[in-house]
Amino acid sequence: MLKKIASSFVIAATLVGTMAAPSFADDDTFRTIVFLPVRVLGSGVGTVVGVPLGMVKDGTRGSIQATKWVADKLGDEDGTYHQVVGGVVGGPFGLVGGAAYGVFDGGWHGMKTGFEQPFSKDAFTFKDE
Repeated sequence: MLKKIASSFVIAATLVGTMAAPSFADDDTFRTIVFLPVRVLGSGVGTVVGVPLGMVKDGTRGSIQATKWVADKLGDEDGTYHQVVGGVVGGPFGLVGGAAYGVFDGGWHGMKTGFEQPFSKDAFTFKDE
């Protein structure tokens, strides 16, 4: 009988003591731990979607820059004939080079933004930097 009372007292003291002890599991830490799988999945999806978007965005940007560069080397950057020749000669090289750069740019953007803001519009689109 004495052992039952003593063990009940120890259990009660332990429960009351743990309620008075400070808790280090605040909402932010708990939310971070629980939200981690969502962030990882959002980062993966953002990377998968970001790679083709980066290829298209940087490929067109590279094509335009290469076209203007060739047209400038031919004499007139804004000339119609110079830009036609620049588009035929430099455009494909700029497209391939820009698309290769866009693989890394789009992947990094999708990974970073997909982790910070999973499944948001910003994770699946590019803003002009």
